[in-house]
Amino acid sequence: MTSARALVALLAIAVLAAGLPACGAVTGADHDPPVQAPEPGDEIPGDSIYNLDLPLVDQDGRRLVLADLAGHPIVAAMIYSACTTVCPRVTQEMKAVEAQLSAAGRQDARFVLFSLDPGRDTPRALREFAAAHRLDLSRWRLVAAPEDEVRTLSAVLGVKYKLEGNGEIAHSALIAVIDRRGVVRHRQLGYTQDPRALLAAVGGVM
Repeated sequence: MTSARALVALLAIAVLAAGLPACGAVTGADHDPPVQAPEPGDEIPGDSIYNLDLPLVDQDGRRLVLADLAGHPIVAAMIYSACTTVCPRVTQEMKAVEAQLSAAGRQDARFVLFSLDPGRDTPRALREFAAAHRLDLSRWRLVAAPEDEVRTLSAVLGVKYKLEGNGEIAHSALIAVIDRRGVVRHRQLGYTQDPRALLAAVGGVM
């Protein structure tokens, strides 16, 4: 089985690509090139992301590691709190999935937003983002990794991003479904008004 670090190396070629939509200019956000997006239900080869020794801090200032998220199906994305276009839309897509899960599914699933901008995404900024989008923090967790680990995390999830000179971050609108063991099972790239594929992917890991 390939190691978690090998998985990072495999996916890193998709990271930091040019031509991505910045959060202040979303033209083309629906048409980013695919990032190794398999069909729903297909397993993406590689070890669990929980094998990565990656420290995190959540919206309440609590310290954790990726492995602390294990044990639940996870719907995850990478955002930053100052974003006003792409990130709110991605968050709304995730909320649409949350709303359509059964009561048992909502209790089991977790929704995780990883920061692309840990320098500015303090716990307070993440809490304010959660409040602005009415996220239920019994199911949602907003976390930031050290700045030098953002590239590692984005490679594992398959998110392309590029820092812009104006402080914005160009990034792909990608939502990942991760099983209880930390294997990424599905990626949705771009926006859609139909959450059925994501719902099917979440159902497949419950």
